[in-house]
Amino acid sequence: MNMSTPHLCIAGGGTGGHVMPALALADAAREKWNALHVSFIGAERGLEAKLLPERGEEVLLLSMHAVQGVSIWHKLRVILWEIPCAVQRIRKSWHIHQRPTLLVGVGGYASATGVLAAIISRVPVILYEQNAVPGMVNRTLARFAKCVMLGFSEAEKHLKNTTSIYTGNIVRDAIANIHWQTHTPPCLLVLGGSQGARIFNESIPKACEKLKLQGHNFTVIHICGNDEKQQASVQQMYQHADVNAQVMSFCSDMPSFYAQGSLLIARSGAMTVSEASMVGIPSIFVPLPHAADNHQTHNAYSLSQHGAAIMLQQKDMDIDTLTHVLSDTLLNQHQLERMHQACLKQRITHAKARQLEVLTPWLQGEAL
Repeated sequence: MNMSTPHLCIAGGGTGGHVMPALALADAAREKWNALHVSFIGAERGLEAKLLPERGEEVLLLSMHAVQGVSIWHKLRVILWEIPCAVQRIRKSWHIHQRPTLLVGVGGYASATGVLAAIISRVPVILYEQNAVPGMVNRTLARFAKCVMLGFSEAEKHLKNTTSIYTGNIVRDAIANIHWQTHTPPCLLVLGGSQGARIFNESIPKACEKLKLQGHNFTVIHICGNDEKQQASVQQMYQHADVNAQVMSFCSDMPSFYAQGSLLIARSGAMTVSEASMVGIPSIFVPLPHAADNHQTHNAYSLSQHGAAIMLQQKDMDIDTLTHVLSDTLLNQHQLERMHQACLKQRITHAKARQLEVLTPWLQGEAL
């Protein structure tokens, strides 16, 4: 690699909520700067350990553990041993290969070590916060960053004495090009995934059964999570209810998934909310109850406060309530249209351009 080639290093991950935005940013940067070298820093236990090598990405994987929700002795081990060792390993890697021109921290515990290594090595740092409430790592390290890119404008009030720029979250083009439309009969999309599967799998088929008994006609596409027994059980529940439902453990074609829906019910991770807003699909969001800093509730509220979505707390997700909410939305074309129009007013269509604008001074040498 030519030592004059700009080098963007993206640090962080752990979950898809951090990894996918990191990849979206990397792809956008490569598209703008053909000669750009991109590398990643992640954790051996995170999603990035599987996903990034499969994509052929250059990634340094660290032995890292979280510090939230663990004993004091575990925290001390992470702070006094794991983090210093990880920082040293990162700096050694940069010495052997090339020190980054710019480091972007996307959140997650691997992000902290990358940011600390960059600070020590005098590498400029930009943070990228996808959620409406900044995570612990970004809140702690924001003061050392040149600026913080925000996926939701609501995050700004949680970052004091920090330069922040509301960019929105990048939604990949294949999804951004999908535009919500009406369907006859209406189609309910259920996006369970790993953190929503059980409660969705148990409650939604039963609510659909009640709607069917009331004489309503609709279809369902239900992503139930990677559990073959669960998939078979959910499919059987819909069949017993005489509901036309397609049940999948995983969906590799999310653009097609969104395109078929009249209404979405899902958790409210940052990217799910951003994608729903971009597509303009009316949504029911059920925030993960124990999400860090209750960020999923704040993500959902960013749309629900404008009438673009309905937020339903998991504790209130009994069969009768869910049936009532689905009846008022999925089976009410006027309500769906109102929510769709509200969605369009909240979506950010230029997130890619805004994020690249933030990175441009450093990757084009103007701020070095």
